[in-house]
Amino acid sequence: MRIKLEPGEHVVVRTRPHPRRLILPFCGALLILAGAGYGLGWSTRAQLPLGWEQWSPAIAPAILVLAALLLIRVFLRPLLRWSGTRYVLTSRRLLRRSGFTRRSEGEVRLTAILQVIIEQTLVERLTGGGSLVLDLGRDRMLVFGDVPQVRTFKEFIVLAIRDLPLTAMFDGVDMEAEPLAVTDESINGKEQDW
Repeated sequence: MRIKLEPGEHVVVRTRPHPRRLILPFCGALLILAGAGYGLGWSTRAQLPLGWEQWSPAIAPAILVLAALLLIRVFLRPLLRWSGTRYVLTSRRLLRRSGFTRRSEGEVRLTAILQVIIEQTLVERLTGGGSLVLDLGRDRMLVFGDVPQVRTFKEFIVLAIRDLPLTAMFDGVDMEAEPLAVTDESINGKEQDW
């Protein structure tokens, strides 16, 4: 996954979502394989029930095709979705890319982030994952779900924001320059149109 970096920008962290989301598809795949094995064993036994003998040549291929289709639906699709999703933190941006054939990409500049919130369920706390909620102001929230080692990832974001130059936070206004001197005479000398 190539990212076009701006001058002076570098990648801090690149990760996939937490693999915990593959537990249920994996268990489903085991059940499908166990059911297919049982079905194949049942269809090849010597004494089939009456009426099943004529279908015995077609039962085994039908079981295999059905098992393959179920495996694609239950396990392969979530696996591809998981492996095609990436979270990338650079020194200036946070990106989420997903998809193989149809790619979608979301990007937020670190200068737009006002607050980083971690949300975790009990299972997520036990596995170290969680969701990052980015507050972008004006009731805009961006959620990055199933982030592995979410607390460490949050620390990397906070450090990257801290390391931004001061001028990046204010659209190029040089905050290190001397402030203008404002006196009472300059304010009182002007007419007030209220």
